[in-house]
Amino acid sequence: MIYNLTKHKKIIVGITVILLIICGIVYKNTVFDTQVVLVEAVGQSKETEEKQEEIIKENPNITVYVCGSVKKVTNVTLPKDSRVEDAIKLAGGVTDNAELNGINMAQKLSDEDMVYVPKKGETIEVGTNNTYVTPSPAKKGKLNINKATVDQLDTLPGVGPSIAQKIIDYRISRGGFKSIEELNNVSGIGEEKYKDIKNLIAVD
Repeated sequence: MIYNLTKHKKIIVGITVILLIICGIVYKNTVFDTQVVLVEAVGQSKETEEKQEEIIKENPNITVYVCGSVKKVTNVTLPKDSRVEDAIKLAGGVTDNAELNGINMAQKLSDEDMVYVPKKGETIEVGTNNTYVTPSPAKKGKLNINKATVDQLDTLPGVGPSIAQKIIDYRISRGGFKSIEELNNVSGIGEEKYKDIKNLIAVD
């Protein structure tokens, strides 16, 4: 009887030891595999981020202001060296009264450019094929307030569509501005606002 109990105990102990060994092996493999997966995932993540950074550096985006006779007057972001046509498409396309003659749809754009789509019958002084693509005042140098459109004046600091229209109304009623200081006579242009824009404008 004592022999049988001892034998059974040995068997139980043996089975227990075997189970513990199996559990240890399974746990070790599981932890190791998990660590390997985590290391690989981290490595892949860093590699992906580096590739994305390289793509961004090689293909930087530009932001262009699209206005005039388009369905949505807005800033659009697109890849560097995109064309005028691309910017207009991102603005929803042109309206039914848009005048596309004279617009060079194939012209390349730069960051901060403004694409202006005129309406039918609108008269704009034609100088070059860049007539409808205007660099921002800060980039171009100075904006001629005797020739600028509402949308072009709207790009000046602190000048919204309402004040831009007042500038044009004043310009028409007085036959044009004789000096940039005369802009102070326009309702809505205060001393501080004039200081912000005086170095960005011209009258000829």
